This record gives sequence, structure tokens and C-alpha cells, in this order.
Amino acid sequence: MDEREFEVLLEDYLPEEKKSGDVVEGVITRKELDYGFLDLNAKKEGRIYAHEVQDFEIGDKIEVKVLREDDDNIIVSKFMLDKAKELASFNVDDIVTGEISRKIKGGYTVKIGKNEAFLPFSLARFEKDKDYTGQKFKFLIREKNKSNITISRSDLIKLEEEKYFESVNIGDIVTGKVKEVFDFGIILDLGAASGFIHISEVSWEQVDNLTEKYKKGDEISAKIIEKDAEKNRLKLSIKQLSEDPWINFAENHNVGDVVEAVVKDVLDFGIVATVDGNSGFVHISELAWHNGAKELKNYKEGDKFSAKIIQIENEKKNVKLSVKQLSENPWNTVKEKYHIGDIIEKPITEVFDFGLLISLEKDIDGLLHVSDLSYKRESNLTSKYKAGDLIKFKIVDFNDEKNRITLSAKALLDDRWEVLEETYDFDNTFTGKVMNVQDYGIFVELEKGIEVFIHRNEFSWDKREHKKYKVGDEVEFKVIIVDKLDKKLSGSIKQLEKSPWKEATEQCKKGNVINTEIVEIQENFVLVKLTDRFNGIVPKRELSEEFLKDISEKFSIGDKVQAVITDINEKRKSIALSVKKVKEQEEKKELDELMKVYGV
Repeated sequence: MDEREFEVLLEDYLPEEKKSGDVVEGVITRKELDYGFLDLNAKKEGRIYAHEVQDFEIGDKIEVKVLREDDDNIIVSKFMLDKAKELASFNVDDIVTGEISRKIKGGYTVKIGKNEAFLPFSLARFEKDKDYTGQKFKFLIREKNKSNITISRSDLIKLEEEKYFESVNIGDIVTGKVKEVFDFGIILDLGAASGFIHISEVSWEQVDNLTEKYKKGDEISAKIIEKDAEKNRLKLSIKQLSEDPWINFAENHNVGDVVEAVVKDVLDFGIVATVDGNSGFVHISELAWHNGAKELKNYKEGDKFSAKIIQIENEKKNVKLSVKQLSENPWNTVKEKYHIGDIIEKPITEVFDFGLLISLEKDIDGLLHVSDLSYKRESNLTSKYKAGDLIKFKIVDFNDEKNRITLSAKALLDDRWEVLEETYDFDNTFTGKVMNVQDYGIFVELEKGIEVFIHRNEFSWDKREHKKYKVGDEVEFKVIIVDKLDKKLSGSIKQLEKSPWKEATEQCKKGNVINTEIVEIQENFVLVKLTDRFNGIVPKRELSEEFLKDISEKFSIGDKVQAVITDINEKRKSIALSVKKVKEQEEKKELDELMKVYGV
């Protein structure tokens, strides 16, 4: 071997020199408090800050970047290498997330991963005099060279606005937060864009003060009613999320109908009211047959009252009402309206030692004398009765001279069954004591001498539940059958609560996608839980797109599934669902979304 060949061979075994900027691989040889050291296959050891290798072990190989060389070591950095790699990975128009580090001349320094970027004021879209230090935002990379990045928030907002406007259409329902509330409308922040709701589009009812109804930060849903793509403006409507109440009102009401109204405002000349969300008005002359001004003082904002429709104004979307026309003029028709033997329930007007004064009509009183209150002797009436208490009685005589009607409560005891439905509101819930228990049901006392029979089938909606009662038990129930001919009452305990079917159909609607679990598996179907008391059915063919020979091979009791309601059968009291159609709906939704963006 000659001398030249030996030098070449020697160069292959000698450590190579490391230059600043080189990317080299080293093996960690030791770790000290401040520094770590690496074998770089060079004449000197590599030195690196300890925190850069804190997650590595001695013997691990890592790539580092050569920074410089001192007398003892080659100074290297993994952080600087990672930073350079990260910078190289960024491209113009990339969307990145960064944290505002500090405010500098002309803009902000923004921390993006291991690198720093420059955000000019003109591209920040930030409020003046507000400190954004430490806050994170998304940005668009606008420019990039070997060492610097310029980012823009304005361009990203504009891009997101354009994408948002392409994705929404007139008729879409959007949700946002209130950004500003003005006298004339609301600005809604939709995230990528803003929308405006004029005061006239807030409610079908007149809205006088938006600031009382809404405040900044409130979340609101609204429908897009106008889209200006050139100016990127959206006009929204809250009221159009629901049908104009006037349409339904005008279609279903006529002059002469009696409606429920709510007082909106009390004026000197009448009452402004709302009827099923529509405007209504009762003139003072229509409040009472006598002294309407006095009657007006009895109304206040929010009061509910019944009234008769006397005029429907379609153009103004207003209805004129009358309270007094709910009854005939009492002075002229009292004897036509009331007859001896009539049974009535009215509030007590005044309590005296000799009896109770009852107001039957405006300015027409009836006297319920103490001797006619009960077959038992009554005394100290003021301790037993008070004004406003409801009391039932029978008309027994008329006093033409004093315009008073003589009344009797004890007369009701003679024909209690004849007036039972007037005595009790059978829509209410009753409580009674069990008087008799049989295998087929129980008898419960409604009042002395009157019992209600409750068949055992009416104990519970769940036939597997076996309720037992004994004599003396207090039970709550509803009266479901009143047989006056045979003087029999039938009751129900289970109808105190909704039936499982009604509860299920109120919660479950056709087309709803629900998360549920399998509670029972049969050969050709599974049952899934819809409510605590009602299960839905998923046929075998609707469980999976693939053929199932045996349901139990793929599904087990307790499995969580997502299914869509496909049928609600009132006659069979059944609700059918499909698991496989959920995926079909999702695929269709994805296709629809793509078609909105790319479809022609």
C-alpha cells in the first residue's frame, strides 16, 4: 500500500469536522444539571441544554443542529432544528393557531409553535386600546421567507366569511350570540359573519323595547330572509321561525266566538289585549252592562280574561272584543237566566251574622240565610266563611222589590246526585279513603254516602305491577265515568299520570335520531329503550346493512345503538326504528352539504 492510499483510508476512520448549520445525529452520553452531552463522531463532544433532552435517555440517538464550536465542545440544539423543520413545513395560505406574545411597532409578535410571526396592525382586525397579550387566535399565513412569517387575521376572517356565505341560503336557520342591541334591531354574531334582525322581525307581537328583551351574549336562533352576497350581509328573522299567529286565528275564529285574552295595557278608554299572540281591544263600553269605568279598574297588565269576538279586522290584524256580551243584561233577563231550583257556584261577596251575600250578576245579589246553609245549626259565620270563598247553592225564591234572589245550600243535600257534575270538577284529582276491598277492585269514598269504584285494571299502566290496598288507605284518583242513572262513579288511579304510549309519542317523533340501548332480543327483532316505560322495535332487517342470520351474533342486550324513528303506529301502539338508516341519512346529509358547495 502506497502513502496516498493510506491517507485516504485514514480519512475514512478519522472524525469529520462539524460546521455551523450542519444537521447531525448524536448519541446521548451523559446528562448533567445544566447540559447534556452527545457523541457526534467528532473530535469534540456535543453540548446541549439539559431541558432539550429531558425526555430522552442516555444512549438515545437524536438529530441536532450545529450552532457553533468553543474550545471544549460543539454547541448543538434540538430545539433550533425542530424550529427550522417547523418553519419549513409552513406554506403561504396555511391556517395556523398562534398566541399574541407582545405588541411591537407596527403590529404584534405572535407565537406559532416554536416560531414567531409578525401580525401587522392593518391585518389584525383587533379593537384599539385593547390588550390581546396571551390570547390565541387563528391566522392565515400571508408571506414567508427563510426566516420570517407574516400572518393575517383579516384575510382569514374574509375567507371564512366567503365560505360561510356560500354555505348558507335564504330559509336556513342559524344560531348566534347578540353582539349589539339597538332601538331598531339586533346585530347577531354568527361566528364567521354577522346578521341583522330588524325590530319588526323579532316577534309577531309588537315589541316596544328590545333592550328589555335582549342583552349582549344572549344566544338566539333566527331564519335567513335576505342574503346580500356582494356586501356579505344577512337579514334575519326570529318571528318567521313560527307561523304568523294571525293566519291560524283568522282561519279558526269567527265573530261570536269566545276566546281567552291577556291584558297588555290598560288605557283610559279601554283595554289593549293579546289573543293567541294577536292584537285585541276591548272598549270601555264593552266591559260591563253598567259602569264600565268602574269595571276597568279591576284589570291590570298580565290579567287573563274571557271575551267575545265582535269584529275581526284582517287588514290591521286586530280583533275587537266584548266582555259584557258574554252575558245578557242582568237587569232585563235575570228571571230568564235564573230559575227556582237552579244550582249555582259563586264566590261570597260579604259575610254577615244572619247569612252570606252572593253576587250573581253585576248589581244583582242573592242572600244565603244562615238557616239555609245546613241542616245543622250554623253560628259565628265570620270564622267559617270569608269573602271570595266559592259556595254552591240552589235558587229557592226571587225578591222583585230588592232585586235579590233567595238561596239555599242545604237544599242541595236532597238531590246531590242530580247536581253531582255541577258540584265536582271531574277533571280534577280527588283523594278518598278506601271503604271496601274486593278481588276485582276497591271502593273509595268521595263524600259521605257517595263512593267511587276503581277496577284493578285501573290501578297501574304496568300490568306486571300488583298494587294492593286495604280499608282505610288514602288514595288519589280521577273520576272517569259518571253514571247518574244508576248513581255509579268509576275511577282510575293510573290515569293520574300519562300513559306510557302518550309519554313516548310526545318525546319521539318520526324522523328523530336517538341514542338508545337494546333491552331485549328476539328471533326477528330487538326491543330498544325509548322511555322508562316504553320500548321501541327494530326489525332484524333494519339492524344492519349486512345479512344477519342470528341477531345475537352481532348484538347483545345492553348494547348502545343509534337509530332513527321510521314509524309510529297509533292503532298498534308501536314505534318502529332503524339502525341502518342512520348511516344512510348521514351519507345523504354529507352529499347535500357537498352539493350546496359544489353542485350545479
